[in-house]
Amino acid sequence: MNNEEIGKYIHMLSRQLKTKVDIEVAKYGITGTQAGILNFINEKSKHKDIYAKDIEKSFDIKGASVAGILQLMEKKNLIQRIPVSKDARYKKLTLTDKAEEITKNINKELAKVENLMTYDMTKEEVDLFLELTKKLMKNLCNYNNNSTNYLLNKKEGGEKDD
Repeated sequence: MNNEEIGKYIHMLSRQLKTKVDIEVAKYGITGTQAGILNFINEKSKHKDIYAKDIEKSFDIKGASVAGILQLMEKKNLIQRIPVSKDARYKKLTLTDKAEEITKNINKELAKVENLMTYDMTKEEVDLFLELTKKLMKNLCNYNNNSTNYLLNKKEGGEKDD
């Protein structure tokens, strides 16, 4: 395989992963992206308040797209956007009871997909894949002068640098 095929395989993997996740979480009336956002809010809100900007950075999605996704999630009674007392322009994102229940189930579905993807890989192979993928992302972010991606700013085994 040569370098011209890396992008092709990453694209194919990404599409297959998105399709599989969408299928697994569809029974809860949500998309894979919504599942990821619910998971993110559920985990990160335990340590700090979460805002739309956090979703933009973590998922590398433009502001207008995040606004549309969050509006739909609010209509589906999955999240609440609560104005912050010190600045009403900022709205803290919280999960509804319905979303908390769904999140318990989707974690199992997402773990199933992860296990399916890596079922015949050793821990070392998974670690190497992640290391190389992060390197590819870093190279692209540096080339595009975009170093805001959450995964690349994340400390090893912990929270991102601020």
